[in-house]
Amino acid sequence: MVSTALFVSGCVTHQSPTGRDQTLLFSTQEMSQLGDASFTELKKKEKVSRNVALNQLVNCVAARITRAQPDQGQRWEVIVFDSKQVNAFALPGRHIGVYTGLLNVAINEDQLATVIIPIALSI
Repeated sequence: MVSTALFVSGCVTHQSPTGRDQTLLFSTQEMSQLGDASFTELKKKEKVSRNVALNQLVNCVAARITRAQPDQGQRWEVIVFDSKQVNAFALPGRHIGVYTGLLNVAINEDQLATVIIPIALSI
């Protein structure tokens, strides 16, 4: 019981970009380091798309979204993974991953942005 109280009392609460209160078990720096390590590992395990047109599309949409984020001076790393998965994700440390399978479903920039905006705002 005491250890739980000490653990919880060590947590930090802050507001997310969406205005929600969040309890953080790790500092922002620690979260960024975890995100960096996870993204590096994903790039080693997953096949990265070399399709120039798809990469330009995803980077264009992601750039427009991330420019509207707080701390817009910080750069986001955006990678397109060559996979049939219909998915995208964001990791702490300003990383966005988009699977090519999503680009078969989201057939224009607006549809792609609809998926990327909530995940980018969650970081």
